[in-house]
Amino acid sequence: MRWLGERRRKAVVNLDLPEVWILLILKAAKGGWVRLDKIMAIMFLLERVFGLARARFTPGRIPWSQDVKCMLERLVSLGLAEALLQGDAYRLTENGRMTVERYSMKDPRIRYPYASIRFFIEWDINALAEYILVNYPEWVKS
Repeated sequence: MRWLGERRRKAVVNLDLPEVWILLILKAAKGGWVRLDKIMAIMFLLERVFGLARARFTPGRIPWSQDVKCMLERLVSLGLAEALLQGDAYRLTENGRMTVERYSMKDPRIRYPYASIRFFIEWDINALAEYILVNYPEWVKS
């Protein structure tokens, strides 16, 4: 028997760690839109520092990963993120917020990357590009 006020539960989605990182990037934006190039830059830096994402990047002004783009599209299709019509910016949905909050900040695979994300989310794309150029010059193409 269903009780009055009982909420219908959504199915729990199994996410890979890089997908969780993307949700953490969107969470750090506090409801704002995050441009695709900024997501790519932060994911690249997380991959370099923590080495867990295993997303394949190709060099560019901002290194690009088709893997990250596919993850974003999957998160949108699951209703965890939404995209602008042009697909160049994303933000977290309410369902995405509830999903990402299920992950424990006690887990170092979540806590340490999230600390880095909160640091880099405030940077503009030019500062991120310069940081990548200085620290990972082999990944930057003019």
